[in-house]
Amino acid sequence: MGTVLLIAGCEKPDASDVVSPSAKALLGTTTGAVAFSGDAPPAPTPNPEGWDVRLENARFSTLENGQHSIQVVMQVQSRPGPPMEIWLSSAGKTVFFWAGGSAHIYDGVVCFQLRLEDAGEAIPLGPGPHEMTVAFGDPGIDEPPVVVKTQRVAGTVPTLNGTVPGPESPVGKELLGCPRQVI
Repeated sequence: MGTVLLIAGCEKPDASDVVSPSAKALLGTTTGAVAFSGDAPPAPTPNPEGWDVRLENARFSTLENGQHSIQVVMQVQSRPGPPMEIWLSSAGKTVFFWAGGSAHIYDGVVCFQLRLEDAGEAIPLGPGPHEMTVAFGDPGIDEPPVVVKTQRVAGTVPTLNGTVPGPESPVGKELLGCPRQVI
C-alpha cells in the first residue's frame, strides 16, 4: 500500500492546474491582466543588444483536463525591467490581450499554455488564421517596445462555445505549465 501511494505521489500534476515554472522564472508571476479586444499589436522588431527572443511555436492544443488552449514555446535571453505582453489576433483584430510581470535576467526555454475556455466562458476566437505576438515593453510610456515577435498559430482553430469571459474568469489569466512531452 505504501508503494502505491509513493508512485501516485510522484506523478506530475495536471499541467492545466499548475503555473508555468519557466514563465514564473522569467516574469516573477504567471498571472496577468486580460482583455478580449483592443489595439492591434506592434510590428515585429529585431532583437536589441542583450536580448534574444524567438517565438518558436504557438499552436492550438488542449490542456490535460480537455479544455482548449494555446501552447507557446519561446527561447528567451532577456534583460530586467519591461513587462511581457501577448496579443492573439484574427483577421487583423485583437481577440485576446495579456499583460503581466516584469522581465528578469533569463536565458532558456519558456513554455506555457493559455486556457481558452472554462465554465461556459470562452475567448471569441473568430475563424482565423490567428497570429500570436509577444512583446517586452512598458505600455505606460510613449516609447516602442524593447522587442516584439510574431508567429502564426498552428493547428486547427477549436470551436469554442460560451460567453466572453468576465472579470473574475480564469480564462487566459494564468500562464499554465506545459505537458512533459513538450519541454
